[in-house]
Amino acid sequence: MRIGIVAAWEPELSNLNSKCPIINSYEIAGWTFNEHIHANLEVISVISGVGKVKCASCTQLLISKFNPEEMYMTGICGGLTDNIRGGDMIVPLVTFQHDVNDAGLGTDVKDLYTGRTGKISTELKYIESFRNFTKNREVVIHYGTVVSGDQRIRDTRLSQELKNRHGAIAVDQESAVFSHVCYLNKKPFFSIKGVSDKANDRTVEDQTKFKIIAANDTCNLLLDYLLFRSA
Repeated sequence: MRIGIVAAWEPELSNLNSKCPIINSYEIAGWTFNEHIHANLEVISVISGVGKVKCASCTQLLISKFNPEEMYMTGICGGLTDNIRGGDMIVPLVTFQHDVNDAGLGTDVKDLYTGRTGKISTELKYIESFRNFTKNREVVIHYGTVVSGDQRIRDTRLSQELKNRHGAIAVDQESAVFSHVCYLNKKPFFSIKGVSDKANDRTVEDQTKFKIIAANDTCNLLLDYLLFRSA
């Protein structure tokens, strides 16, 4: 079975590269797509770069060129609610773009004009499978709405606005467009993000403590989950 894994930043896939050495690499349109073997899975991984355009373009290219059966995203994010701490894990139930007019209000994500305002939901079978996988693991996982936009949210006022306006538990710059592209291509998808900060005035300080830890732990958790699903 072939799967795709997308991350925005190099350290977010460092554990994949160390545990599952690269056996082939393909340079396409400025991105490097790496091939790995993980148990009985053929994995195509790529670092998309930060932001919605890079992530959407890279995700589509991976799907078009390699035709994976499933798509996964790993990486870091900012937590928005009071109960979320650095190092916790976030699993998006719903994603959408927060930096567009009528964010989250669209009813048809395939619409060429208003599709970007719609919400994308993760398939329930993946959520249930992941809950079953983690039920005996000592890891704090939060499930809920994750919003994405081409902004680095490092402001307490803005983070509170995202939480209050959209009911979001976390924010990043890629998850919503990754989900959107996968949905349009009818590819099952699942994302796990590690909390590196609270997207507030202390973000830079918090990231110094948690950014690398969150990136590594999230990648490890995804790799273990893939083993669990393929067993």
